[in-house]
Amino acid sequence: MKIFNKQKFHDFCKAENLGKKIFCFKIINSTNDHALLLENRALKLNKHESFFKKLNGTVIISEVQGSGRGRSYKKWFSPSGGLWFTLILFLKIKAIDAEKINIIMAVSIHEAIKSMFDLDMKIKWPNDIYFKDKKICGLLSELNNSSTWSFLNIGVGLNSNNDFNKTFCGKTNTISATSLKEIINSNINNEKLLASILEYFEINYENYVKTGDLKNIFLKIGSSICI
Repeated sequence: MKIFNKQKFHDFCKAENLGKKIFCFKIINSTNDHALLLENRALKLNKHESFFKKLNGTVIISEVQGSGRGRSYKKWFSPSGGLWFTLILFLKIKAIDAEKINIIMAVSIHEAIKSMFDLDMKIKWPNDIYFKDKKICGLLSELNNSSTWSFLNIGVGLNSNNDFNKTFCGKTNTISATSLKEIINSNINNEKLLASILEYFEINYENYVKTGDLKNIFLKIGSSICI
């Protein structure tokens, strides 16, 4: 089992505020659940706002998830090889608008894959990314509210180095899946891929925070969104 290399990731990542803190595990039940645990511990301490802001941009990543899940608590099989992570955001926006951040992450993943591998993906609104007719990525954003502060945990399950001749990563009875490795017939550098995703997300997210407008986000992907 190959553990994610934090040093290589930091060497690649040029994002200013995201991924500075990264917790890596060989196996964990769910990266979203661990993010929730960290936040709740911080909230119980009743610290100043600056303390909570320190969690902003933290990434939880695991080589394997024992209880990964998607929407409606559907199981997401997460064996070694995939990119399973959660990004913690200390929200700068109203909690009611948090669901929009999910599509910003989907667009950012789309851009990262396009830039690294020149592959055209389809974003199936609002949580899935497909290559042709096969699922390659799923997202699950969960809001964690207190009476004063709000965190958003953006969970990503991306089939990067999975071998579908041996596993059924993210596959259900009605959905077929593939991985980047199978598409380009080469191993994927997960550290570089995550760095690229966070760089694109930071740009897109900060633009949305400043403008409150998703127009530029949709213009980037045009016909890549499907219902």
